[in-house]
Amino acid sequence: MIEQKATVLRSDESTIWLQAERQSTCDKCQVKKGCGTGLLSEHVGRRFSTIAVPKKQAVQPGQQMNVSIPETALLQGAFMMYLLPILFMFAGAVLSRFVFANELLEIFCGLAGLILGFYWVRNRLKHQKIAIETQIIEEK
Repeated sequence: MIEQKATVLRSDESTIWLQAERQSTCDKCQVKKGCGTGLLSEHVGRRFSTIAVPKKQAVQPGQQMNVSIPETALLQGAFMMYLLPILFMFAGAVLSRFVFANELLEIFCGLAGLILGFYWVRNRLKHQKIAIETQIIEEK
């Protein structure tokens, strides 16, 4: 399980909105002062993400919660977001190469495959249920 601490922003009957600080590995690196990424992260400052999770318990704004997701969900999501659209692009380009044998149509079909891949992944991830676990760490 991948865990992250978050703060409750608000909640309604079915959803809790949490705010979690984005963490980078630069804080743990010993070359931070000489690295461009480390210097850039100091100037950008702290960044936060808002997460909506199903409500399973009563919470108050300001409470600290621990949010956990399975590693497999993260890996599957990364595979779908990064590899599948590119595979759709290559499939569109290769199929058009055999059917049309025209380079301009091959480029167009490759781009159409890429867009179709992103659309398919977006719809698939929107309807996918991930077992996100939440636990109250600190009562307010």
